[in-house]
Amino acid sequence: MAARNDNNGRVALATDLPPAAIRSCLHPHPRLAYLCAGETGPPVVMLHGWGAFKELWWSTLRGLGRDHRCFALDVPGHGDSPLGGAHTIPLLADVVAQFCADLGLTEIILMGHSMGGAIAAELTLAHPDLVHRLVLVDAAVDAHLMPIYARVYLLPQLGWGLLRLTQLIGRRARPLSLRIPHEHGGGWIRPWLRRSSYLAMFEPEGLHRVYRSLFATQTGDRLAQIAVPTLVLSGQFDSLVPPANSHRLADLIPGASYHQVSGALHNPMDERPYAFEKAVRRFLRSAADL
Repeated sequence: MAARNDNNGRVALATDLPPAAIRSCLHPHPRLAYLCAGETGPPVVMLHGWGAFKELWWSTLRGLGRDHRCFALDVPGHGDSPLGGAHTIPLLADVVAQFCADLGLTEIILMGHSMGGAIAAELTLAHPDLVHRLVLVDAAVDAHLMPIYARVYLLPQLGWGLLRLTQLIGRRARPLSLRIPHEHGGGWIRPWLRRSSYLAMFEPEGLHRVYRSLFATQTGDRLAQIAVPTLVLSGQFDSLVPPANSHRLADLIPGASYHQVSGALHNPMDERPYAFEKAVRRFLRSAADL
């Protein structure tokens, strides 16, 4: 566990320190909205999944920001980051790499959730000198292997209508959803309501283009080229990226470790934030000993 001296000269564990303050920031070219937390320590870059948002990492930012410099992006096409020309997984990885270069971030700890995990894998393969540690959370790597119902939005005609219907329901629920704080303590229902309200506000055509690219991107045997310490995390009850898919991912990445977050669905950082941070910190401690 990372430690530092307090004002009385005693050694304090990072988790004994006050949670980090979170700031909203904007990278101008290309326009990327992001949250940052923490002033010192190794840099951590966090990438959310399809239809999600940077605030999904709120509790992780508050926790890891005690002893890390943390950055959680609105991936292009989501939140306050317009899609622009970054409509494929490799192009999104390039945008994140440029963001890191512009901010002077080197040897980053890269965390990717769901679609963000696919982006993180591509980024690690394309820029191995940039990524120092890799955390893949219910990662939709090789999304074509996900259950058939995960591809519902790709169905001709029907998929587009279902996406718009989902957004309509989210807009109707938004007044209630906005009352749920970012730091809600976990669970299933409140996090789900909060997520649905964000999905409702994103531009549907951009979402659909990125979704198509996610299922068209195949990483396959290239995963064996990832040579950084890697943690693969899975929610115990995830039905979109079942634990078996995450086990496969961990088996294909040399030396990767696997951890299942008990009681979590597809968003363990939001549904079981304290257990999630504990697992990440355990991995970072063990990786530092290598």
